[in-house]
Amino acid sequence: MQPRCALIPFGPALAAFFLCSGLLPAAPDAALQPADVLRLVEQARINIFQIAAPSVVILEVELAQNSTEPEAENDPVPKRPAKVEPLRSEGSGFVVRSNGVLVTNLHVVAQARRIVVRFKDGRRLEARILGSDERTDIAVLQVDATNLAALPFADSDAAAVGQFVCAIGVPFGQEWSFTSGLLSGKGRSRLLAPKSLLPLYEDYLQTDAVINPGHSGGPLLDSAGHVLGMNTLIARVEHGLAFAVPSNLLQQTVAQILETGKVTRPWLGIRAETLGETVALRERLAEAQAGVVVLAIEMDGPAFKTDLRPADVIQALDGTPVNSALELQRALFERKTGQTVRVDIWRQGVRKVLKITLAQLPEAPQTIHEPERNQLTQETVPDKVGLTLKELKGRGVRVEAVAEGSQAAKADLQLQDIITEVEGRSIHTVAECMSALRTGSRRGAGTGVLIQVERMGRRTFVLWR
Repeated sequence: MQPRCALIPFGPALAAFFLCSGLLPAAPDAALQPADVLRLVEQARINIFQIAAPSVVILEVELAQNSTEPEAENDPVPKRPAKVEPLRSEGSGFVVRSNGVLVTNLHVVAQARRIVVRFKDGRRLEARILGSDERTDIAVLQVDATNLAALPFADSDAAAVGQFVCAIGVPFGQEWSFTSGLLSGKGRSRLLAPKSLLPLYEDYLQTDAVINPGHSGGPLLDSAGHVLGMNTLIARVEHGLAFAVPSNLLQQTVAQILETGKVTRPWLGIRAETLGETVALRERLAEAQAGVVVLAIEMDGPAFKTDLRPADVIQALDGTPVNSALELQRALFERKTGQTVRVDIWRQGVRKVLKITLAQLPEAPQTIHEPERNQLTQETVPDKVGLTLKELKGRGVRVEAVAEGSQAAKADLQLQDIITEVEGRSIHTVAECMSALRTGSRRGAGTGVLIQVERMGRRTFVLWR
């Protein structure tokens, strides 16, 4: 007798799906017709919704609002606060613990004065926030209930692009809406504009399932009805792009909040980019082949106290290769604050090993202070260098002026930059700096001269060409 998969004209992958789902007909010799397959796909979706929907909730959020009627000048009778209807919004969430623990997006409940959780069976329960994490937009809620149906989690690392996914939520007030599609991508980042010196943790799953406002905080499910992620970001809706926090990151964050009430993460104190994405350094670093380029080092971070330098390429953490900034971020998440890690770096053809003790990622966001720009002098500089410098005792030389159209301007040197090294040579005087620039320009034609600078509270670099 032939195996059952051979009787399905749509291929072994689809056959395996139906076998695992228990949806194949009982008679092994009955070949499936196209209409049978469509009915099986339909029934699979129906099953997912019926199993998962009771664990998905609607969050009715009453927003905090302060509004009073203004008092007339010299009016002896104070006015009573004006009666204003409270602002309300809706979002989605889902149960992750049977004892009443739920999750949603932080932006859904961030301004909440009161949160009411509505279940599909009609129950309405008030919720309180147990904790949240701004950098992943996750909030953990608690309702007074037991024996709730909690959704199981899938392993988002094992998810495959192209697999079936679906979502349940309350888009535009349409309760328990079900949509489906494919997992379109993994490890998506660069979706949010940077707002602080602290890193944004962007590690999204991408789907083409229809996700609209109101789906936020709801689950992204696999074909077994297990949580692959939490729908959290909508970008370019007209292009059909939607995103979700992966389930493994979600579980890690929830576990920390339940244990300590907050999320703490280890911090190297650097800003980094995947090798190859840094266009200015692509030629100089081609020999490194793979790794993460250090763009800047924060002066209050742990890496600042070590020999790590901007333009170094991090290639491994504790012996495990890191090929992208996302891989480095994930590897750091697995460590603990205070732990010392081994960092393998490539620096201008030489491989080094550094030890860095991780600190706790600062909680308070820091505002980015852009360096002064467009304050260029119009003076004529015969040698086209266009750079006015001032010596600082023991610290290098400071940029006092940059001539418009000069080499210094093209290198993006900024006012108040402190030049500390040129091509690995420590700089103490103006003469040393200018000599090193001339020498480096002769040797590094085409790939530029690497200049280490201190700028607005961080170490970074520029390329002089």
